[in-house]
Amino acid sequence: MSTAQDRFDAESSSQPGTLILDHDLRQHTHENHMISVVSDVGDNSPAATVTESTKLLLDSNGNDLQLEFSYWYMKKRQWSRLQRGTFTNERRGFSLLWLLCYLTFYAAYITIQVAYFHRVQGYILEFLLMAFISVTLGSLTPRFGWFVRCIFLEGYGALFIFFVDDLYYKETIYISLALALCAVVVLTVICFFTYPYLLRCYLSFSGAITMKFDKEGFKRGEANRYVIKQKDCYRASHQCVYEGPLRNGKPHGIGTWMDTSYQGELLTGYWDQGIPVGPFESMENDTRSLLVNLRILYGTNGGGKWWLDRTALNMGVAGVECCVSGNFLHGYPKTYMIKGPDECLCVNHTQCPCLKNLTTTSYRHSDDEKQMKSVVVSIDKKHGSLAVSGYKSKLDRERSVTIDLVHEGERRSNRNYHLQLDNRWLNTDQKEGVLFIHGFDHDLKDSLKRFGQFLALGHFPKHLVPFVFNWPSATNGLLYWCAHSVASDTDNHRDLKRFLQSMRAAGIRQLHVMCHSMGTRFFLRSFPVIKKVFEKRYSLRESESINRMSVIDMVNYEQQAQAQGNLPPVSDTKMNLVNIILMNPDYEIETFKNDYADLRTYCSRITIYADHRDEAIRIAHKITQKQSLGNNIMPIVDNKGAFLDLDIIDTGDLDSNMSERHHSFFNINRLMVDDLYDLIVTGKRAEERTSRLRTTGNVFRFTILPSSVVMV
Repeated sequence: MSTAQDRFDAESSSQPGTLILDHDLRQHTHENHMISVVSDVGDNSPAATVTESTKLLLDSNGNDLQLEFSYWYMKKRQWSRLQRGTFTNERRGFSLLWLLCYLTFYAAYITIQVAYFHRVQGYILEFLLMAFISVTLGSLTPRFGWFVRCIFLEGYGALFIFFVDDLYYKETIYISLALALCAVVVLTVICFFTYPYLLRCYLSFSGAITMKFDKEGFKRGEANRYVIKQKDCYRASHQCVYEGPLRNGKPHGIGTWMDTSYQGELLTGYWDQGIPVGPFESMENDTRSLLVNLRILYGTNGGGKWWLDRTALNMGVAGVECCVSGNFLHGYPKTYMIKGPDECLCVNHTQCPCLKNLTTTSYRHSDDEKQMKSVVVSIDKKHGSLAVSGYKSKLDRERSVTIDLVHEGERRSNRNYHLQLDNRWLNTDQKEGVLFIHGFDHDLKDSLKRFGQFLALGHFPKHLVPFVFNWPSATNGLLYWCAHSVASDTDNHRDLKRFLQSMRAAGIRQLHVMCHSMGTRFFLRSFPVIKKVFEKRYSLRESESINRMSVIDMVNYEQQAQAQGNLPPVSDTKMNLVNIILMNPDYEIETFKNDYADLRTYCSRITIYADHRDEAIRIAHKITQKQSLGNNIMPIVDNKGAFLDLDIIDTGDLDSNMSERHHSFFNINRLMVDDLYDLIVTGKRAEERTSRLRTTGNVFRFTILPSSVVMV
């Protein structure tokens, strides 16, 4: 059976006028039947053709077929991507083609001025100015999208006319020329933002949108294949294919959309009433750029973008669409609200069902409908056994697991392989949560975009459920001290506690906390309030100092305490705090030393990512006059001279996907994403992540060559 990608490539290369129909659907097990869309007008017609009358077409539920709705929605997405600028791998976005284009215009200008009008004396300064403008626009234009490029060309054209017609001293023409330029710019804006609607009107008038299908072969209640063909007068014909189920005549459920036009999409994922709402994965035709859409649960009490207003706690689910490979489009990541934000009105906070309802009705993972292709097996040092992500063993301290490669299908070409564990391991519904707490200068959408980009690049397994908590940190740089104070506000801490209690009621048993910048201050200041939500790891005697315990000593102590029955009983109403991850933390070292013992009582893995080049932390240091964790790359010792048991990772050697501030790169730097993935998914400490980290004096550094090294 050919894959959707193979069919997509085959249809992209088909001859104009050829309509390819394929019965195979790899996502569905039912027998599939085709609905073909063919043209009723001549081959020379520029009209887009779809069928004879949509009112005659019925979907599997007997409703009117409304594929045109999805067709135009996907065309609107395509046009939106076409008009956006991209971040490319080209050096500084330079394009020789654009430079030659503007130099050609400049050569035409010089030819007209010198050869036709014989203007030389007194025009040297004008020639130099026009040359400077031509070179500048030729160098800068590729950095912007097509909309800005058109504006540049129109402005250059107006300047061209101004100089050629020698309008210096014709003041009466200035207003007319300016009005003409404004009219052209306004027309360009209208065309760019209304193009999909104008095209739709044109195609509707020039040719009826009609459909024909195999009524005898059509079966209700099953997924089918629908093909729409469009033929243009100035471009090769292309077609759009939808494979999947319908509801009320529109795509609904898990389906695939294939568009063979330039920068059309091969999109596979979840549809809702004709719109791809995610999670989904999309690849552009020709450019091969990859887009990923995923969902994140969130809680927020932030009242505004510019101020520090606190509101009641609200919860919801958001969708985030990110670029992960190929061209990175301007304006991405994009976010939109799927559900909420809705205020939490629960009286019994310990049994708050808000997040539980959201996880069952609105949250989805891209791997929910897929069979297991990979599994993470790690060592559980605490119990001396194996740990398998998403599974639990029937017996305690299971030390072996058998993983088989099984397949479905008789023929080798049709086999669908997946993994299967032996019957000693049971699939568990217990979920792990990954909570992201943003720093200063973020609102809800900013934090969702940042965390969404991190999740899209990491592609975390489905048993890890992402959460974002948005607190009123403001996005006004003048309010730093105010946000500094709000991070220590008890009312905000209570809202975080309620959010954590709702997570526990939703079935989250293990929690990983990621804090960035001032989000560290918010989390650590709230810990005395929220720690009651977490399970204690052990009870320390007064004579024992947690600060002096090494990793091995701590494991031995826990095993001995468990054998003697000195560990506190496991509670069904609390979560285990697995990881505390502090990235570029804006928090004082001396204060952290005082907090450490309490943190270590609840969490065994504390990791700090620091960078001595961090400009934001340097500015914070000048304001507070206190040494911060964010730019500390030395081991931290307690008052007795003992090293604190935590992992400090120096990111000062990373130089890819970074701004000059070196403060916000955890979600776009490939090494950082991979390292955080290992820390969260496999549970490895820094000393075990040897493929990318090396220790230098109790501090870990990334093993990477500078980006300036291109050959060794």
